[in-house]
Parts: sequence; C-alpha cells; structure tokens
Amino acid sequence: MSSKASIGGDSERDPLTDVPEECYDVLRHPRRIRILATLGARRTRLSLMELTTTIVENEDLDVPTGKARHDVRISLVHNHLPRLAEYGLVEFDAETGAELVDEPPVHPADLAGLLELCEGPEGERMLEAIVHPVRMRVLGMLSGVEHTVSVEQLASALVASDVGADDRERAKISLYHAHLPVLADAGALEFDADANLVTRGERTTSVLH
Repeated sequence: MSSKASIGGDSERDPLTDVPEECYDVLRHPRRIRILATLGARRTRLSLMELTTTIVENEDLDVPTGKARHDVRISLVHNHLPRLAEYGLVEFDAETGAELVDEPPVHPADLAGLLELCEGPEGERMLEAIVHPVRMRVLGMLSGVEHTVSVEQLASALVASDVGADDRERAKISLYHAHLPVLADAGALEFDADANLVTRGERTTSVLH
C-alpha cells in the first residue's frame, strides 16, 4: 500500500536545493567532494602537497604510496582543481595551491551526506546516479515518507515543485524510463516497475539530510 503522507512535505531542506544546476556536474566525482570538504574544514589555502596528502590518506588506493601520491597530484593539477575553479568553487594556482572562493555556490557543510556516499568502491557510481536535479529532488521527497509511494505521486510532486516536467504525464514517463531505474540500479531506492511503486533507500535518504 502506498503512503498517504505528503511526499517530502515535512522533510528538511535538501542540502543541494540552493546549488546552481550547472554545478551538479562537478559534484559527480568523489575526489572533488573530498577536495571541497577538505578546503572547507581547513578554511585556508592549501598547497598541492597538503591536498595530495589528505586525498591519499582518505582514499583506499590499491597502489604503493609513492605512485598514489604521484597519480593523485596529477589528477588534482590536470583535472579536479581546474574544473572546480572553472565552476567558481575554488581559486587554484599550481604554485600556491588552492582555497575556496568567498561565498561559493556550493557550501562544503552541505556536502557531508554526499561525502558519506563517496565511501566504498561504489562511491563514484552512486554520485553519478544521484547528483541530478530530478533525482536529488526525488530522494528528498522520499525521505519524508515511511512507506511505498506510487510513481504517480512522485510525478505530481515533481510538477508541483517545478522540477523535471511541466505536466504529470511527462514527469511520470521521465521517472519511469530515465530516473527511477538509474536510482534503483545504484541502490538508492527500490523500484517495482510492474506495480509502479517506489520505496526509499534507507542509507541514501538518511545521509542526504
């Protein structure tokens, strides 16, 4: 039986509600989440050596330490830090290191739940699945209910929130074919496609709030 509770009506603010959608792309990699969390915790400019050390200590890298440091540093210089700078999240200079910009569009304190999802071998896959405007909204809605809800209920809630589609039928189609299967495959929720019913994933919804 589906829940009659208002979907997401009493839930707390979704941590990424205020994040510009263009920033979602940069949050789909665990290492970038860790960089932002580290810079937010230190609240100062960190050298490449300091950032490299922190990443190596917090990631389960199955290579010798020397190679891990080399590989991480290369990824920071040529991939992650330039991308974070491009999206206006950090200031980066290869000589002096990196620091958060003043009033970044993504606040590290709001990334605690995503950082928890980064843990383990499926971290990148989980982020790729859930860091999306519609999918984050769906998970936020599900966090406010205790039981199974229908795809129709979710579609109506999406239309009411102006996310994903401007009418219920299109929202339902996008949920059924594009969003719910991806979230279910990542283990973020359970989706019964035959019955059109959705059950929240305890781990995912608990860390997003």
